[in-house]
Amino acid sequence: MTLQELISRLTAADDSLTVYASEPWSAHSDAVAVVNADGTTRPDQQGRAYLLESVLVRDVLEAWSSHNGGAAPSPQEACQAVVYYAENDAYLFPDDELT
Repeated sequence: MTLQELISRLTAADDSLTVYASEPWSAHSDAVAVVNADGTTRPDQQGRAYLLESVLVRDVLEAWSSHNGGAAPSPQEACQAVVYYAENDAYLFPDDELT
């Protein structure tokens, strides 16, 4: 599953999961969301890097929406916002849009 597909499918029921994705992170990165029983940020068994906990993914998307007039992000915008947060520990706001 791609990172973009995974982000589009995460729900509140998935809040206990951790997202891992192949680097460099992009919409097309191979990704998985799994229970991270030991709480580490080490790569998973397939070498995918720790990205974020799923609850943080939802937080990023809620922040994106609130700073974009309540609009829901497209799958590409959602992925872009999540990757930006994972790389910068900061939200992607409208004035920060990437080109």
